[in-house]
Amino acid sequence: MVLAKNGLPEKNVWLIIKRTVEPDPVYFYYISNAPVSSKLPTFVWLSGLRWAIEKCFEETKSELGMDHCEVRKHGGWNHHILTCMMAHFFLWHIKIRLGKKAPSITLSQLRILLEVVMPLRQKDIRSAIELVRWIQNKNHRAYLSHRKKRLENSSLIL
Repeated sequence: MVLAKNGLPEKNVWLIIKRTVEPDPVYFYYISNAPVSSKLPTFVWLSGLRWAIEKCFEETKSELGMDHCEVRKHGGWNHHILTCMMAHFFLWHIKIRLGKKAPSITLSQLRILLEVVMPLRQKDIRSAIELVRWIQNKNHRAYLSHRKKRLENSSLIL
């Protein structure tokens, strides 16, 4: 189909219509920007993955803390999302691999098990002080950087 903008044709897109197989079907409509040269079986398979991706986002938000993201930079956001997705993949892999024997395990229960299997490194006072100094230096550099940007922006206004 052709999308229109301001009453004029803009670009060719795929219109995907999906329905349930119930006696009173429910219809869902999606638009895709896949190339026209896409093979139909591949296109249908990929369009079906949308549900799996949405389900993954939903579960990682509620179960794995993806919605608790308070990062300032794109790199930190990517790291947070990737960590949540990997945790989700790990839990699903356990469920698939164990089948009916799979325990109904939650994130907090998984954390307890992982703390036993992979204990955190114990710090002595010297390494704890070095870590605190490193964090303070990093925070101070961030403060100076933000202050510099604020001063530059305020000088542009004047």
